[in-house]
Amino acid sequence: MYKSLSLLSLLALTSHAATVFNGEGTYYSPGIGFGSCGVLNQDTELVAALAQVTMRQYNPSNPNNNPVCGHKVRVWETSKPANSVVVAIEDTCPGCKGAYDLDLSPAAFNKLDRPEVGRIKISWEFVEPVTFLKTGPFAGAVPAGTTPPSPPPKQPAAPTKKPVAKKQHCTCVDVENLGEAENAGAARDEL
Repeated sequence: MYKSLSLLSLLALTSHAATVFNGEGTYYSPGIGFGSCGVLNQDTELVAALAQVTMRQYNPSNPNNNPVCGHKVRVWETSKPANSVVVAIEDTCPGCKGAYDLDLSPAAFNKLDRPEVGRIKISWEFVEPVTFLKTGPFAGAVPAGTTPPSPPPKQPAAPTKKPVAKKQHCTCVDVENLGEAENAGAARDEL
């Protein structure tokens, strides 16, 4: 029992849930020009454009210096979580309505679903630390595969004492000589 508890305690201290964002996923052709991060990408690259409403919250005077640019995220279709793709944020999606929508390159979208579907429900998480993003929608985001500071170890519960059964006194009877004992008891009573 103690080995099982130790293993569970270890797992509780080392595992955590990454911050997951939910939105819609579409696809676009990044090869038509430089993206807002200042990079020219191709349809065959695993890249994405993040919703403009979110990118603007981190947009310095030069959008090429946006701190979100280049960060990698793992994306999956919400109804099919076993199938995912890692993409780099390299552009802004002006047509995305939700704050956590992503416009994926054709290569990335094809890893999740068929292009004719066009729009899918997605979930995504950062795969690397984003600690410098101290404000905005990503403040405090926990990337996948990182370990947050460990809480102090819990003290093991004191073992509980099992109540000790009280000794009971009994009169022992010799079963083989039961008849003799009854006669002896009757004889004693007559005295």
